[in-house]
Amino acid sequence: MTRPVRVALMGLGQRGLQHLKALWRLQERGEVRLTTLADAFASNLDQSKIRKYVEGFRPDGIVLTTDFNELLAQEQDALYICIPPNLHAGEVLRAARAGLHLFVEKPMSLFLDEALEMEAVIRETGVISTVGFQQRFDGRHEAIFNLLREGRTPLMACYTFHGPLEGHNVKHHQTELHGGPRNRIWTANRAWSGMTVVEGGIHLLDLWRYWFGDVEWVQAHYQHRPPDEIYDDADNPYTYSVHFGFAGGAIGSLTLSRLRKVYASHMDHQVLWTEGRAEIKDDGVIMYQYDGPYPPSQPPAQDAVRKLLFEGRGGDDTFAISELFIQAITEGRPDLIRSPFSDAMNSLAAVLGANVSDDLGGERVNVDELLYSTRYAAHRRKPQ
Repeated sequence: MTRPVRVALMGLGQRGLQHLKALWRLQERGEVRLTTLADAFASNLDQSKIRKYVEGFRPDGIVLTTDFNELLAQEQDALYICIPPNLHAGEVLRAARAGLHLFVEKPMSLFLDEALEMEAVIRETGVISTVGFQQRFDGRHEAIFNLLREGRTPLMACYTFHGPLEGHNVKHHQTELHGGPRNRIWTANRAWSGMTVVEGGIHLLDLWRYWFGDVEWVQAHYQHRPPDEIYDDADNPYTYSVHFGFAGGAIGSLTLSRLRKVYASHMDHQVLWTEGRAEIKDDGVIMYQYDGPYPPSQPPAQDAVRKLLFEGRGGDDTFAISELFIQAITEGRPDLIRSPFSDAMNSLAAVLGANVSDDLGGERVNVDELLYSTRYAAHRRKPQ
């Protein structure tokens, strides 16, 4: 494909606007031509509002619509779908059958049967697909990826994030008009977000898959918020403790909390291998590993084992994932995609499996069984 890739985007909430910003850059480079922007609410299509988030945006030649049928009627090559995960209504299936290459934001669905149907149609139609796991493009995370491929055997990843419940970003979608939370913060509501492990923790879990390979099992315990502690429908649990078992033997330990009245966040992210560890920080990656004669005559000072593995963040990962998606379409090379839809199914099943494990009192859940066994059929089904 030599002409610019013609791209439509559905969902101009927080994430959709971030993708539009990246696509606008690619359009200015001549690699993309935006054809259609769609949103359920006309107010989200207002040019002055979009320009607050996408500098220099002009709607010239772009169809603005609240109707998905009108979006599909345009001539285009690819579609970005950036809607809350509980609101899918066959858009992925219809777009794939129309031959559109697909960028689907995570989580792809809150219901595994629905996601499995999406995967089957994407596979049958042969369209190029990617899921929005942009953290695989962060320079810090690529440094860990490369480090572990130098012969180191990974053992564990540990991630802790304590974020205030009030810290959930207010979304653009008017959830209150669709039976959602009155404060529009759909990420704080269980029915809309699938809870925090699914909505936010999936990024970390997928990143660990990038480093360690597929998840085989998951085991979880949550501390749920009682009814008298729920305000504005923000009913996600207080705390989450999840363990993931990877095919290569590594373990992932995910600890999250969403407490009220804290108004402060804390994050710690560590990766351990047989003879060292790395700490991932906002401004880079610090590695701790002794490289001298072993055993040393005396324990080395901490400064002697501390090394800067990577400095900074390594660029705009949201732009990088779109740049590669467009390149894959232009060159007809699905092999360039780091997170095709079929691959992302393991990430989705693992985090939804955490919810199932908690529902079952902390039972260990095998991910393949969750996807395909009749034992878990009720847990896969989308309510009617």
